[in-house]
Amino acid sequence: VAVGANHTLALKSDGTVWSWGSNGSGQLGDNTTTSRHAPVQVTGLTNVVAIAAGYYHSFAIKSDGTLWAWGSNGTGRLGDGTTTQRNHPVQVILSGAVKAVTGGNTHSLAILNDGTVWAWGRNNLGQLGDGTTSLRTAPVQVAGLTGVVAVSAGRSHSLALTRDGKVWAWGDNAAGELGDGTTVGRLRPVLVSN
Repeated sequence: VAVGANHTLALKSDGTVWSWGSNGSGQLGDNTTTSRHAPVQVTGLTNVVAIAAGYYHSFAIKSDGTLWAWGSNGTGRLGDGTTTQRNHPVQVILSGAVKAVTGGNTHSLAILNDGTVWAWGRNNLGQLGDGTTSLRTAPVQVAGLTGVVAVSAGRSHSLALTRDGKVWAWGDNAAGELGDGTTVGRLRPVLVSN
């Protein structure tokens, strides 16, 4: 299961995805914007092996390594090269097979099988980690990260765990959420202290 701001996703053992809750941004993926109080099947998805939910958007990884997204897209958080809301799954175009995905408030991250991290969506505080504050509607590579095994996206910051056990962080740091001993925002990954 995965939870967003006010919607829920569940992956069944048969590879289908089901959703329920608020649907004003199409985050349930049933090709409507009707909220649901009981599970409905996400349109057109089969052979799914992993799911994730962002604030008002949703993701599924299929067994072939393709990534699919739906829901709110005003900041490009779906990664399909547009800012068009999607009420049903659309493919995120990446250069390799995806092994993990996470959705933040208005940005998203994915790990490819080669251990690189790719990001897209809002970037006003550097939460995409590409060294800029430019909004991205399609995936860009997070600078300098390899060997990544897990990622997590917050409201305006991001984290990655590498296979050597180190944690890297980037984006907003006003409350010290990057853990680098400062309150300075970072446009590229920095090592979390200790």
